[in-house]
Amino acid sequence: MRRYAGLRRSADFARLRQRGRRVASSALTVYRAEPFARDRLSVAGITVGKPVGKAVVRNLVRRRVAAILHEALAERRLRVLVVARPAAAEASFDQLRRELERALA
Repeated sequence: MRRYAGLRRSADFARLRQRGRRVASSALTVYRAEPFARDRLSVAGITVGKPVGKAVVRNLVRRRVAAILHEALAERRLRVLVVARPAAAEASFDQLRRELERALA
């Protein structure tokens, strides 16, 4: 079972982009904010756009980021939006993990 709930509505994505604290790295841009009082779990969204690559590459990046978030959000409760940049396609799993953990710290 996932340790976080997914962002569903585009308004939630937009609110987190506008009001969240942004941390950018070479492969990822992470927006984070404190959870709402009603959030029992962390809430996370992952965005991987077409500039990252074709569908197979985008899905690979999305699955990697989701696996890293599953581990990273085990002991935290946050609202997070992860936006993959084109460099994420060539980044290794360990590099993505380091960048995401640095952004969440």
